[in-house]
Amino acid sequence: MRTRFITLFLFLLSAGIFAQDNDPVIMSINGKNFNKSEFEYFYHKYNTEDVVDKLTLSDYVALFKNLKLKVAEAEAQGMDTTLLFLSELSGYRSSEAKPYLEALPTDDDLIEMKFNRIKQQNEISHIQISFPESIRNNSFKILPSDTIETYLRAIQIRNRLLKGENFEIVAAEVSEDANIAKSERPGYLGWFAGLMLNPIFEDVVFTTPVNQVTPPIRTNAGYHIVKVHAKKEVSDQINAAHILILCPQNADEEQVDEAKKKMDGIYNEIKNGADFSALAKENSQDPGSAPKGGELGWFGYGAMVREFQDAAFDLKEIGDVSKPFRTQFGFHIVKLLERKPLAIEDKRKDIESTMNSGGYYLQIHQTGIDKKKKEYGFLKNDEGYQMLISKANTVYPTDSAFFAYFETQNIPLFTIGDTNFSSVDFINYLRKNSRSPFTLSTELLIDRLLWFEYACLLDAEDKSLESKYPEFKNQIQEYRDGSLMFEISNKDVWGRASEDTEGLTAFFNRNKKNYTWSEPHYRGYIVLAKDTQAKKKMQKEISKKDPDTAIRYLLDNYIVGDVAYLKVEKGIFKKGDNAFIDEAAFNSGKATRTPDFQDFFLLGKLLKSPETYLDIRGEVIADYQNYLEEMWLKQLNEKYEVVIFTDIINTIK
Repeated sequence: MRTRFITLFLFLLSAGIFAQDNDPVIMSINGKNFNKSEFEYFYHKYNTEDVVDKLTLSDYVALFKNLKLKVAEAEAQGMDTTLLFLSELSGYRSSEAKPYLEALPTDDDLIEMKFNRIKQQNEISHIQISFPESIRNNSFKILPSDTIETYLRAIQIRNRLLKGENFEIVAAEVSEDANIAKSERPGYLGWFAGLMLNPIFEDVVFTTPVNQVTPPIRTNAGYHIVKVHAKKEVSDQINAAHILILCPQNADEEQVDEAKKKMDGIYNEIKNGADFSALAKENSQDPGSAPKGGELGWFGYGAMVREFQDAAFDLKEIGDVSKPFRTQFGFHIVKLLERKPLAIEDKRKDIESTMNSGGYYLQIHQTGIDKKKKEYGFLKNDEGYQMLISKANTVYPTDSAFFAYFETQNIPLFTIGDTNFSSVDFINYLRKNSRSPFTLSTELLIDRLLWFEYACLLDAEDKSLESKYPEFKNQIQEYRDGSLMFEISNKDVWGRASEDTEGLTAFFNRNKKNYTWSEPHYRGYIVLAKDTQAKKKMQKEISKKDPDTAIRYLLDNYIVGDVAYLKVEKGIFKKGDNAFIDEAAFNSGKATRTPDFQDFFLLGKLLKSPETYLDIRGEVIADYQNYLEEMWLKQLNEKYEVVIFTDIINTIK
């Protein structure tokens, strides 16, 4: 009757398992099921072509079963609930989850637009109308009302320019740019390609026609009016070499003259046919490029300081050399080595890096974020957003008053799936994540709201990783099981095997016939003595002592402070291991003495085979570990019920 019941139970259980066509259960241990996909991950990971010791499918089933039995025992002992284990598992999972969470597609249209701007230079001047000093001194906490006065001033100045007033004259009169007084052309900034300007600046400048002035552009410092003087295409990247003679910006007249004179001399040599590469190696003071003949490698416009890149890109023919010119580093001569068209893939990483570091990560990944919003059912409450923005018009979002107001309101903001997020959740986020590239209160608030949305989407994605990516689930499960297996094995087998001296002794004595040597070994001490007289004195004093007691005596009496009259080495040696042992125990060869220790003697005995497990400790411990594990696994198999579904196993290839 009992047999029939078990057979019926297994049949019904098997039928239920086979109903799970996609991922049937392959094994059950103590009522816990393990699916085919997890075993296949285990099997295919370790059963690779480069495995030396090939195992059968049945062998891997046994290994998998043993692993899960050990994990079950670790769980029974509560090892999976300790704070240390949970912390380590969480840390590992977070690390492995990053590639999945950060795998956002970029907006290719935006990348292409930025790339096209990299190929275009704009020559510009600007007038800066700064926010009042009282605002600038308040950590740049700017409310919309703080900008009105500055904006109106900017509009008035722009109107003067539109009526025909000279830009440089107006700039000299009203611009609050700190460098205005140093400029030969008031307000002049020079040539700029894409990615060289603040993104807000860039968007306006690149859409403004030549000889036109822009509307006021707001930055964290104030408003700017920009005039576009000219535009030109730079569609190539170049490989160039240079020679540098250092001359700091604060150099005195004598230093400048000396550096210029030296560079002029080098330039004359080049004009007279001297080899540029050789002169660079000999004279250039740029440690990075001088050993390579001055070669800098490939770069596009915008990668170097303005004076340098202008001189380099003005060279037309391969082999052309510039006249000497000065930058903030010193005097240079540049030689054009190669030129090739600029490709979008050459600049993609630069574009992504610049936008990410400039606070535009969400913008460049908006396409991917929109897909995640659709995937997780993101629904926004516009009314809740408007309440936050309205408050930010009068109270700065990082002020305690703003926090206090919305912590008690609990205004719905959005939902992701079945989870609701409110103003309370946002304030908790904002307290910890208040840094933003924007300082205007409403802009900062919108930026932080967008990042809050993204953080919540990432959290939803993070919680779904195991269900979306089976390989990730199996990887985390493998780490968890491996950690638990290590801890339980170390506790119940490995640690016990190395510390159980009685067990090791008994195991050695039972299996003594398995531990033999093919040649004799000497067990004991090598004692190096200062000289023969010291050796004889030592031997006389220890003649009636056993080796261990004798060595303790010698160490206590023949080492005085930093002065040592002997040197001791302990071990088990076979012929060829040690020259002193070979000479004295095996009558083979003669060991080399040193001036400090001119003689020696041995304390110990010659063994034909091991006498105790200590004579062959490492091998005995390893065998004892295997024995303990075998007994342990036998106990675990008796303790936990194991059911293996061979029909499912036979479908694995």
